[in-house]
Amino acid sequence: MSVHNLALVHSSAQVHESAIIHAFTTIGEHVVVGPRCEIGPHAHVVGRTTLAEDVRIFPYASVGEVPPDLKFKGEPATVEIGARTVVRENATITIGTAHGIMKTVVGSDCLIMSYCHVGHDSVIGKGVIMANCAQLAGHVEVADGVILGALSGVHQFCRLGTRAMLAGGAKVTQDVPPWTMAHGDRARLVGLNVERMRREQLTDDVRRSLKRAYRYACRQGMTPEDAASKIEGAGLTSLESQEFLSFVSNSQRGLCSARVQAK
Repeated sequence: MSVHNLALVHSSAQVHESAIIHAFTTIGEHVVVGPRCEIGPHAHVVGRTTLAEDVRIFPYASVGEVPPDLKFKGEPATVEIGARTVVRENATITIGTAHGIMKTVVGSDCLIMSYCHVGHDSVIGKGVIMANCAQLAGHVEVADGVILGALSGVHQFCRLGTRAMLAGGAKVTQDVPPWTMAHGDRARLVGLNVERMRREQLTDDVRRSLKRAYRYACRQGMTPEDAASKIEGAGLTSLESQEFLSFVSNSQRGLCSARVQAK
C-alpha cells in the first residue's frame, strides 16, 4: 500500500495493500478501497463507500458525502463504485437515502468526467460515459452503455435505456428508450443511435426490429403490445426490440416525445 504521509486515512478504513493514496486526500472511517485503486491528491472519499478494483479518482472529486436532500436524516446509506471506473476532477457522487434504495451505484468501466454529479439513489450501469458537467438528479436509472453529453441534465426518477445517447445540453424530464438519441430543452427523441448499432455490430435484422419498435411505439404512438404484434407479424422479433418495448411499457414518467420529420 502506498499512502502519502500527507494523506488523511482513517484507521478503520479498509484500504487494499496495492492501492495508491496521494497527498491531501481524505479517506473516511467506513470506506473500502479495493485492489490497485488510485485516489488522487485532494480527493474526498467518505461515508460507507466501496470502491472495487482498479477504480481511479482524480483530484478534488467528492465521493460518499451526504446528499443535498432536505429529507435526509443521517441514515447509513452507501455508495458502490464498480471495477475500473474513473471519476474525474470535481465530480460528486452522494450516498443514497431512506426514501430511496439506500444506496447510489455506479457500475464497472464507467467514465464520470469533470464536474459531473450523480445524485442520491441513482443507479448507473456498466460502461456509461458522462461528459463534463452532466448532471443526474436523485433516483435516476441509467442502463449499460449510455452516453450523456456535456452539460446534459436528467430529472429525478427518469430512466435512460441501454445505449441511449443524450446530446450536449439536453434537459431530460421523461424516459429515454434504449438505442435512441435525445437532445434539446425539453429533450425530444431525434432517432435511433445508428452509429452505436454499427459499432456494436448488430445484425441487419436486429436493426430493422429496433427501427420498427421505435417507429410504432414512439413515432406512431402504438401500445407496446400492438407494436410487438406487428413486429412479430413481420418476422423481425429480436431480444433488443422486446427490451425496447418492455422499457416503453414500464415507463412511469412517460417517454420523451419523438421529433416529427417534415413531409
